[in-house]
Amino acid sequence: MQAQRVLGRVDHGTLLIQLPESFNHRRVEVIVLALDEENAVPETRQPHPDLAGSVRIHGDIFASAPEQDWDLPQ
Repeated sequence: MQAQRVLGRVDHGTLLIQLPESFNHRRVEVIVLALDEENAVPETRQPHPDLAGSVRIHGDIFASAPEQDWDLPQ
C-alpha cells in the first residue's frame, strides 16, 4: 500500500490534489480531516475525582525490580 499525505486549503468546498502516476487506474480511499490548528487546546489528563489524591507511594518503587527487568534502552 502506498500513502500520500497532502495538506491543503479548501476553497468553496473544493480541494484539488495531484497524485503520483503510480495511483493511476487504482482504487483509492480518501480520508479528509479538518485541522483546527488555530483553536487547538492541548489535552490535559486528570484522574477521576474519586481517585485523585488517593494514591500514596511507600518506599522506593525503582528498587522493587532489578534495572535489567525494566527493559529500558541503553
